[in-house]
Amino acid sequence: MNVQSRSSRLITVEQLNRDWVACPYCDEVWARPDLSEGERARCGNCHSIFFVKKTRSAERTIALMIAALILFITAVSFPFMRMEKSGLSNEISVLDAVSILWTNDMHLVALLCAGFILLFPMARILLLLFIGISLLGKGETGRPHAWSFRLAQFIEPWTMAEIFMVGVIVSLVKVGKLADITLGPAFWSMTGLMIVLTVGGQTICKDTVWHNIRGQR
Repeated sequence: MNVQSRSSRLITVEQLNRDWVACPYCDEVWARPDLSEGERARCGNCHSIFFVKKTRSAERTIALMIAALILFITAVSFPFMRMEKSGLSNEISVLDAVSILWTNDMHLVALLCAGFILLFPMARILLLLFIGISLLGKGETGRPHAWSFRLAQFIEPWTMAEIFMVGVIVSLVKVGKLADITLGPAFWSMTGLMIVLTVGGQTICKDTVWHNIRGQR
């Protein structure tokens, strides 16, 4: 009896997720609109756009994540900036920022820095790339696993490359008065990476992803 009741409840939840959608701005519940690519649905209560069927979501996500991967590799492989003063010069990379903290016995800060500006952005890039490729597949390969999308959503707030860049810009204002600074390829790559990751996060159609995930159950 409990099993039957539980099964009925699961079916009801799946039907709700399939047939209804809540406005994220006012929580009004609407029947899920049947939209074509590029169309939008506006909430009748708060008049906000609450549902968008994004055009060529998988292809655009793959393209952006490949670009992000190239920018990320460039950002960690080349000098970030070069400082010169009185004939003496020194170059620093993104990896140096982590290693210097570690060698100065700031192990926790070094690990956090490595996670927020290196590991989490890299993981998000690979996860979104995997999801985009899965959406282009056929049959079972066209259905991304729920864990991959949940993990990509979970680590999104923790990819703090933009916070790192804000700190760098503040430092440049102060250090620029003491030495001559030349920005390296990694600086511009990190700047481009922030933009591409932001756009890529908005390009993927979440409803399409969840529709494909529910299809594999």
